[in-house]
This record gives sequence, structure tokens and C-alpha cells, in this order.
Amino acid sequence: MDLLARREHSRLELENKLKKRFPDADTNTNIEALHQALELLIQEGLLSDERFCEAFVHYRKSRGYGPVRIRSELKLRGVSDQLIATYLDVHLNEWIMELTQLINKKYGGSLALDTKSQAKRQRFLYQRGYTFEQINTALRNLVARD
Repeated sequence: MDLLARREHSRLELENKLKKRFPDADTNTNIEALHQALELLIQEGLLSDERFCEAFVHYRKSRGYGPVRIRSELKLRGVSDQLIATYLDVHLNEWIMELTQLINKKYGGSLALDTKSQAKRQRFLYQRGYTFEQINTALRNLVARD
């Protein structure tokens, strides 16, 4: 319960954390008991992949991460593709606005002066999890604004 009180967790994430806390519990009986406990938490509404997904997307998006990276991180935490698609639509114009804000914050909204610095910026944004299409659209919007 202590882990759930701090923040939302996915089922897989909580299961892995509990296995690390209790390494001697690796017998079939103990693993079955762990799965039953997790199912009980889900039934009582204390553990929800849906709530976790929503909170995680909001948190990572507010930190300047793009949809590709967030999707990858959610998959690693065991969230289903259906839930990811519900809370993370890669084609929303909202991502372009988020990306534009990130560019303004990081680079002051200024354009790169040479191709080397422009490529460096694009690599940074790509590593943050934005698609090349989103990056190019945001940079074109920046050029059109100037």
C-alpha cells in the first residue's frame, strides 16, 4: 500500500517492485498469492492501468517529452496498446503546440544559424520523442512566424 500511496503504478510495474522487495518469494505459491493480491487491488480500484496511463502521459508531456518516447515508456511498464491509443494520439496538433513551446523554452524561439546547429536541435527533439514530421512542422511554423 505504501507504493500505491506515493503515485500511480501499472500492474506490471507494481508486480516487479514487489518481487524486488521480496526476492525469496519466488516460489509458485508465493507468485500466485502475489497475482491474487494484485487482482484484489484492481477489483477494489486501488490499482488501475488506466489511471496510471493518464497520469503518466500528463506528467511526461508536461516535461517536454513527445508521443513516441511516452509510448515506448508505457509499453515498458506493461500498459496495453488500447490504453496507450486512448490517452496518446500521435497525430494531434496539440503535440505540435507542445513542441513549439519546448523549442521556445530551450532555444528562445530563435532559428538555428547553420545546418550543424539545426541538425543538433533536430536530434535533441527526436530523442525527446517527437516524430520528424512533428519537428519539421514546428520548425516551419517558427520560420513562418519570423
